[in-house]
Amino acid sequence: MTGRDVAESGGEKKPEKVVSPYSVFSSDNPGALITAVLLKGDNYNEWATEMMNALQAKRKMGFIDGSLKKPPEGHADLESWLSVNSMIVGWLRTSIEPRVRSTVTFITDAHKLWENLKERFSVGNKVRVHQLMCKLASCRQDGHAVIDYYGRLARIWEELQTYRPALACLCEAAAAYEKEREDERVHQFVMGLDESRFGNVVSGIIEADVLPDLGKVYAKVIQEEDRLNSAKTREQQQEAVGFATRRETQEETGGSGSRHDGGGNKPRDRACFYCGREGHEKSSCWQLVGYPEWFTERGGRGGRGMSRGRGRGGASTSYGGGRGQVNMAHATSPYASTTPDLTPEQLRRAISQLFNDKTGESSDKLAGPFFEDSDWSRGRT
Repeated sequence: MTGRDVAESGGEKKPEKVVSPYSVFSSDNPGALITAVLLKGDNYNEWATEMMNALQAKRKMGFIDGSLKKPPEGHADLESWLSVNSMIVGWLRTSIEPRVRSTVTFITDAHKLWENLKERFSVGNKVRVHQLMCKLASCRQDGHAVIDYYGRLARIWEELQTYRPALACLCEAAAAYEKEREDERVHQFVMGLDESRFGNVVSGIIEADVLPDLGKVYAKVIQEEDRLNSAKTREQQQEAVGFATRRETQEETGGSGSRHDGGGNKPRDRACFYCGREGHEKSSCWQLVGYPEWFTERGGRGGRGMSRGRGRGGASTSYGGGRGQVNMAHATSPYASTTPDLTPEQLRRAISQLFNDKTGESSDKLAGPFFEDSDWSRGRT
């Protein structure tokens, strides 16, 4: 709706708010700190860049670059100019570190104060440019994250920009000049990347007919970094699983690849989850898988009274000779070598009967130092 339409409709058009260099807002006062960077003496370019950005946002750049000169006496804008000028002088002095501010001559003109600070503290630009170029040449990733490495480069580029600002060129060569500066930064960025990790990506970038811009190059490198980190994480997880498996196997085998100890005679401790006895596992429990044939056969010979009482799933075995009932070890495992419920005499008689059945020889041959001096002949405690 135009102003004429508003008038014809009987409405009132609100006047547009015009912001001029003389505009002052409620938050504006001479003691306000409009930038977080304080002038310390050796950081003039950083401070000047931040200060010009803040003044530009407030449309006050004309006061420090000299383009908005003081109106003559009697001019309508003279009072407004003096008011805003005093405020800018206050902003400049507030942004100077107190130790340095004490050496700054009090100047009431904002443009003259700005030029005085530039003359005093921007000395030595060529030396600083040389230092920055050395930093740029030696800047390397060195195993750090890409974002950290790129951040170091960006800070150097930004400071160099303050010492060597881009030419304000509006001719046809402006685009070519800007592309040249962009390509230079791309080369500086990829040259410092870790060759072992990003060598293939860098080769693909520099071999392109036209170099991509810096933003696309950075995104490609970040993508490769994410891929490498994911692959490394999977590898570490696989190694952790393999280590846990090897450790579990070593714990089961006693660290020697066998379920027996170094001597091969004594089994590792095992407990059956079915019958609760030690010396065998559930998979080889006689009460669960059934008793072997020789167990019944041996018990029925020689009048020794060994018999299987409950068949598959459980047994009650007894020996003659007035010893009463005892339970045999319920295990078929090759490493279930202990029979904790047999008395020494019962074990000796069982073994003698086994040898007699196979060889027909007297069980007296089993008599000897082994049985006479062993723990079984003396009785276990």
